[in-house]
Amino acid sequence: MDVTIDNFEQILPEIKQKIEECSFCSIDCELTGITQYKNLNSFDTPRIRYEKIKNNDTNFLILQFGLCLFKYNVDDKSYETNAYNCYLFPRSVNCKYTRDMSFSCLNSSLEFLIDQNFDFNKVFKKGISFVSKDQEEIMRHKLELDMEEKSVPKSTLYPSKKEELHKQIDTLMAEIDEFVQNENETRKEIKFTEFVLRIFIEKNIRQKYQKRLKYENKFLENKERLMIVTKVDSQDIKTDLEDFEKEIGFSKLIWFLSQSQKLIIGHNMMTDIMQILRQFFTSPLPENFEDFKSMTHSLFPKILDTKYMASLPPLKELILNTTLGDMDKILSKDPFPSVKIENDLYSVNDEKLHEAGYDAYLTGCCFARMMHYLETIKGSRSTIEEFYINKLYLMKSFDTTYIDLKNFQEEPKRDNVFYVEFPPSWETQDLYDLFSPYGPIFIGWINEKSAFVALQNTDNVKKAAGQLVGVSGREYKVYFYSTFINQKMVN
Repeated sequence: MDVTIDNFEQILPEIKQKIEECSFCSIDCELTGITQYKNLNSFDTPRIRYEKIKNNDTNFLILQFGLCLFKYNVDDKSYETNAYNCYLFPRSVNCKYTRDMSFSCLNSSLEFLIDQNFDFNKVFKKGISFVSKDQEEIMRHKLELDMEEKSVPKSTLYPSKKEELHKQIDTLMAEIDEFVQNENETRKEIKFTEFVLRIFIEKNIRQKYQKRLKYENKFLENKERLMIVTKVDSQDIKTDLEDFEKEIGFSKLIWFLSQSQKLIIGHNMMTDIMQILRQFFTSPLPENFEDFKSMTHSLFPKILDTKYMASLPPLKELILNTTLGDMDKILSKDPFPSVKIENDLYSVNDEKLHEAGYDAYLTGCCFARMMHYLETIKGSRSTIEEFYINKLYLMKSFDTTYIDLKNFQEEPKRDNVFYVEFPPSWETQDLYDLFSPYGPIFIGWINEKSAFVALQNTDNVKKAAGQLVGVSGREYKVYFYSTFINQKMVN
């Protein structure tokens, strides 16, 4: 189901109920940009990878949020699913509380979405508003102070230089008070010849009755003004608090999802999680990597990344391609069991890849099939989940394939890794030639003048270090990995 500003408030209670009833939730996000692949290095530690994404993705936005809720039926061993494809866009026009927001885009990301027939018109015209949790707390506090101030009875307002009008203002306001108290009257007319008098009656009506009365002015033939005051039906009165809640928008659903503490499934979800935290909870993200892990785990205590799940034995030997669409095709065949999954909106036979709702649905389907397969060979579902849970997959990584959100991770020692500086003219083959006496290598380019090189045969590390590290008079320089890291920390 497409969810926009037109139907979000009406459908929100239904979504909340289905979250409470579901076995697990799957999510996916479509963004205005992501950290470019070339900025990532295979030798990034989890901390460095977090810092790179945090610093590169500060102003990107989630434009589409996919949520699919899977409810397992024990009797017929099937899943009932409800998928929601939600369009998001920050609002400021006709909004009292939310501020104007600037955001960033990558042309390559937008071109990619265009190629997938992404509906930008729907995003910009019908996108649901949102605020971060820290902004909401500041705004709510200000609103409560304003409401408290408004609740205090105010003195009647008078023009300072026209004391002769004070009595007329008192008389007219007394008539308006009587009109308000009279349940049988719904309309009152007041004629004005004095401009200042009319202005101060308007001010006093707004101050004293706020949204309970409305008025309009009409010109009469004799240059008089006629003010028509009418009562507003109590059911039509939107309080400041109601306006505020509407502007909070989609954030209410994300906060409810967090409070539900349901198992949340994603695919290669590190960037999605970081953007969710920044857009709906706090911005900027924590500087400290461990603080980020702690915050993520407290808000979403049960996260499972299907790409991480598929990257480990025994699934790794069976799932040779872990892109979402290809993984779904592999999991639809033997030896994976057939799982009955019902959905009125999507079908695996009708691909809508990179529509967030569909990708969320497909992610949940992949998880369900992998889990049912693992149950046939490993047994307990809870034990299997516990093994994979709270670990975010790290793409393009040499030796650290995940971020552990719950436990402390030692940074890898990498005694078999060297840092190499060389002329800009060097190519990959030059590095292979330099290290050819020491066996197969893995190269992680940093820039055109430097790279990390890992020896796959660790027995040759000592030999390579003796012949390459610290040698002067050559066009290249080779250092231990630890030397490079320690120097970087000093700087």
